This record gives sequence, C-alpha cells and structure tokens, in this order.
Amino acid sequence: MSRRKILIMGAGPAGSVAALSLLKLGHDVELFEREVFPRYRVGESFLPGTMSILNRLGLQQQIDDAGFVKKPSATFLWGQDQAPWTFSFSTPRVVDWVFDHAIQVKREDFDHLLLNEARHRGAKVNEGTPVLDVDVRADGVGMKIKRNGEREYVAGDYLIDASGASSPLVHKLNLRRYDAFYRNLAVWSYFRCPERFKGDLRGTTFSITFESGWVWMIPLKGDLYSVGCIVDQSEAAKLSELGPTEFYRQTLAKCRRAMEILRDSDQVDEVRVVRDWSYDTTLFSRDRFFLCGDAACFTDPLFSQGVHLATQSAVCAASAIDYLSSNPDTSTSVHEWYAKSYGETYEQYHEFLASFYTFASFTEPDSEFWNRRRIAESSDERFERRNWFHRLSEKAASTGDWEIGDFRDRASSMVAVGRHHRQHLSDDFSDEELITARVAWISRLTKQLSSISKIDWNGRDVVLEPYYKVNPQSFKLEPKQVLSNGDGRHMTKYTADESFKTIFEDLKEQSFDYKTLIRRLSENGAADTSSQIVIRLFEAGLLSGYDAKGDWVHIQDRLRFDGVGVEYEV
Repeated sequence: MSRRKILIMGAGPAGSVAALSLLKLGHDVELFEREVFPRYRVGESFLPGTMSILNRLGLQQQIDDAGFVKKPSATFLWGQDQAPWTFSFSTPRVVDWVFDHAIQVKREDFDHLLLNEARHRGAKVNEGTPVLDVDVRADGVGMKIKRNGEREYVAGDYLIDASGASSPLVHKLNLRRYDAFYRNLAVWSYFRCPERFKGDLRGTTFSITFESGWVWMIPLKGDLYSVGCIVDQSEAAKLSELGPTEFYRQTLAKCRRAMEILRDSDQVDEVRVVRDWSYDTTLFSRDRFFLCGDAACFTDPLFSQGVHLATQSAVCAASAIDYLSSNPDTSTSVHEWYAKSYGETYEQYHEFLASFYTFASFTEPDSEFWNRRRIAESSDERFERRNWFHRLSEKAASTGDWEIGDFRDRASSMVAVGRHHRQHLSDDFSDEELITARVAWISRLTKQLSSISKIDWNGRDVVLEPYYKVNPQSFKLEPKQVLSNGDGRHMTKYTADESFKTIFEDLKEQSFDYKTLIRRLSENGAADTSSQIVIRLFEAGLLSGYDAKGDWVHIQDRLRFDGVGVEYEV
C-alpha cells in the first residue's frame, strides 16, 4: 500500500467518518474545521445503516456509553384523516453489523464524539481554522487556510470536501444546482416534552402533514423534542413580515396532530431557519478531490437520510482514495464508480420522497405546498435531470398513457404494510401488528413472480460491466462486475461473474420461466439471494415477465433507499 496524506475540509459526520476510514486504511489525515466543537447542527435523526458503519469503525462502545435515544422506527401521520403508519426497522440480524434500530442525537454531542475519536486515533485536527481557497490539480491538492490568525498554505495528495452546504470548493467551481421540485424552507426549534409513548412508539420520529406542509418531531435525550416545519419557499415573504418566532408559532399551530403530542410543552430554544433546502452538484469527484455529504447534495429531511448519505459517501471516498493510491491508472473508472454509486443512492431518495409527496397531495386540502408537490404529467420539467423520472416517462411513452396513480400507489403500498390498526396514535401499537400485512405483501409478490412462465432479457447483449464494491469489513475497494445490457441499463446492487452471464445469455435465447431462473442462480452460488437478484433485475428494466397466456406480469417497482434492512450499500 502507498501511504498518502489526505486533507479533509469539515469535521462533521462526513469529515470525521472519512478520517476514521482513512486511518483504518493506513493513511495520514489532517482535518480543517472552521468552527470549534461542540457546535450546533440540525439533523438529529439517523438510519440503521449509519449505526452499521459506526459499528464497523469500532465506535459501538462510545455510542452505547453516550446514551442516545434508541430509534426503532419512523412513524407517519401522512395525509389528512389517514391512519398512522410506521416504517419499522425490525430486520433479521444476519451479521453483527446489521441493525434493527437507529438513534436520535443532539448533533453537537454526536459530532464532537466522532471528532474526538478521529483525533484520538491519529488524525491531526485543526478547529477554528477556516479554508479560504482550494487548489485542486491532477497531481495533488492545496488549501489556503487561516490558522491562529495567520494565513498558511497546506498541501496534500488528496482532498475530501465535507464542508457542507457552504463548501468553498463547490462555490469556486460553480458546481451547485438547486432542485426545482423540493423548493422548501425549514423553520424549527426545541420543546421540553415528556415522552408520550412507552411501547414500540417510544423513540420513533414523527412526520405529520398539514395543509401548508409537514412537521418533524424527533425525541432527544432529556425529554427534549426537535420540532420543525417544512413549508414552501413562497412562504418566505410571510416569514420576513412576521419574523421567525411568530411565523413558527402560527405555522406549527396549524398542525393539529403535532400540537396534540406537544400539548402544553414549553419551547426552550430560539427559532432557526434554513432556505435553499435541496440541491445537488454537477459532479461528485474529479482528479484528486471527492465531495461528501452536504457538500455534494441534499434532498429533504423526510426519511432522515442526511447523515447516512454523509457517512456512506465518506466511506466510499476514503476507499476510493486508498485504492487510487496504489492503482493511479484506474482514476477514470474509480471516479465513474463514485459518481454512479453516489448518484444512484441520491436518486433513490429523490424518487422515494417524490412518491410520498405525491401520495399526500391527494389527501391534503388544496394548498400551494401540496399542489406543487404533485407529479401530474410525464413532461414535468422539474425532473429534467432525474433519471428515475426519465424511466417513468419512457414507460408512459411505450404504453401511451401516463399513470400518475401507479407512481402514487408505490407509496400507498408501503403505507399499507405499516398502517396501524387504530385511527389515532396509541400506546397500544405494537410492531407485531404489522406482521400480517408484511406477510400478505410478500405472498402477493411471490405469487406474481411464480406466475411468470416466460422471462425476456431486455437489450441486445448480456454484458459484465466493470464496477467496484467496498468490502464491508476491511473498507478496501474491490474491483467487481455487474450485469448490464449494453444499452445503458445495469443492476449494481449485486455483483456477477461469468457463470451469471452464461445464465442470462441462455435466458436471452430461451426465455425460461421464473422458477428455472431461480434454480440456476441458486446452483451458481446465489441460493440466499436469487429472488432478490431477479427482483432487482426487473426493477432495473433488464427483465420482463409474461404469464402462461402471454400477458405481461407487472412487478411493481419497490420504493427503496440505502440504510435500512439487511442490504447496505457500504
């Protein structure tokens, strides 16, 4: 291995996890943070996948000792007069680093814990040290910094930009693109509110719609609740007129179901505001730099994915740098992999959120917020950059009909699986009451798949496309291959080899049934994952299935995102 010096801008979760990953991989790390920790940040609710990364970095004891609130699920009062539904994190713990829960944290405490651990393990940490300018070249990186009141220049082999939404590098290279669909602003504060639930809702995050947007409610240690209102950016004028405190009070009061949880709780902190909420960048990496976390992109906080995107991208960037340090001739393919893996994760969240916004728009009263968050036609220009929307539009063009109901129903199917048996929140709720709906959903899917008597491969060729995967325990980047059709469609979740290619070449020539495909995959080492591989291939558009009558079998695309279940991207 060739040891490198890596400069990291920003010491939040992305920067600190990148540092811990690089140290694990044997490199020298120097962090530059403009603020002095502990410092305030919003974004207190995590996903199980983040717990998995921290566990494999050897931080489990520190996390446990900190006593953060355990988060078993996310619960939604999503749509007017809709019964609550819960997205439970319960999942088989097939290995020690698969988690069935996440945590709720005060970010100043959590981020400080990570940074202290990076420092303890050997990272050189510079707090109160703003980066003034960044120099990125094909052969190295440099930064102008202000340390102890003096301007300095520091150089390194690679740079990880984890400096958040105000990244000086993103600004310098003019990489930022704001999202035309998620044009929201957030207004939030904190309440001292005793935990209302003792059973399986204890520690859950609440997301609650109302006529002007939606509210998040996150329980934190010490009977503290983070409570935020997401509204349309058109509310900015009213916000300026009333001021943040009065605007927040009036807006929160409109959300009846949030007020029922808060009751007579006292607000105990100032009101904060964030505008320009959602964005991405024209690239995620190039030459000797990698963008991570909020420096690269942010969608919307509905499913608590912000910190997970930060930590997952940090591990991937660290793994990529480690691999490039010994294999510099692979620069093009490694950057292509980073862009593809990061971009696909971001796209998953974007699509997931759009479906849930569209679902709620059909249940809430007409309002500027909800009317703007309904996808009504296949030519919606707000999604011109979104690959997932192009795929939907292509499907609509091939059938001659744009079925917005199909897209909305992808959210409603998930809602049905997690729907409570009572119309209102109740301490009687148990995760066990969701089992029947889960089993029924799996049964329907299995019946659909089993009815397929003929599968077609969609594309002119069966191709093994070069790809990379991060080893889940060593964090080393490893060259792999994935299935592709040579026409731009591929499935990256599961890797493939020549034996898999042969199976799908045979399928292309013979079009055998679902059970035969499962059997052949199982015989070639995929006994535990064969059905998941086939489902992913259907979702990627690489396979189409037909029943005995020759009718197309519709396998509804599942709404997915990284960080939950047993299949983590990292």
